[in-house]
Amino acid sequence: MIRLATLVAIRDTDHCNNRTSMKGSEMGWFTEGSDHEGYVVCVFADGMYGSGGKHMQIGLINPDGTTIWESDDPDSPAWRPPSQVVGWKVACSCEPFKKHVILDTLWTRVWDPADEDLTRHRIYVGDPSSDDATYVSDREDLEPLFLAQWHSHIAPDLHLHAIQALGGQLKKIEMQLDEAVAAARADGISWDKIGRAFGITRQGAQKRWDASERPSS
Repeated sequence: MIRLATLVAIRDTDHCNNRTSMKGSEMGWFTEGSDHEGYVVCVFADGMYGSGGKHMQIGLINPDGTTIWESDDPDSPAWRPPSQVVGWKVACSCEPFKKHVILDTLWTRVWDPADEDLTRHRIYVGDPSSDDATYVSDREDLEPLFLAQWHSHIAPDLHLHAIQALGGQLKKIEMQLDEAVAAARADGISWDKIGRAFGITRQGAQKRWDASERPSS
């Protein structure tokens, strides 16, 4: 079985200092064997996105994951307070394809704990005065739900990576096998014994490895 992902926690006090990439999540998910990083972005009422930042300040990001700056000043990242967050989406930095993806499913913020319904993607994270909206992916009951969405997104690439990796291993093993058979033949071992060792008939072994039996190209 292929292990789809390994969860890695990322802690930082000011992710917005990373100006050249989309990083900014409080939690990041990394895959074994593929350059994807998943995380959760905040959504604001006007459609803007946010991630990371400082206490009570959520840094604004573009849909492509890059940081938004105040008046194009690279020393002044734009931000909004957690009280303005209206929802969340799962995002992914897809390094193999040099792109940043924000998935479609919106997790809507509700303001009454009685209205929370995770089956309907409705989340309560505290009153407007708290900064809990920034750390929604830290909740143990929510993280598996976010992670499941991300797994669905990265699964095709991981399958292809597995095929590529296994194909490379197979080619290496076949080369080693060919060398072992050649060495066995050089030491006078019969095709019958080689076939039985490999689990095929004498004829099958000879057809597979005896160059004199192969049709010329």
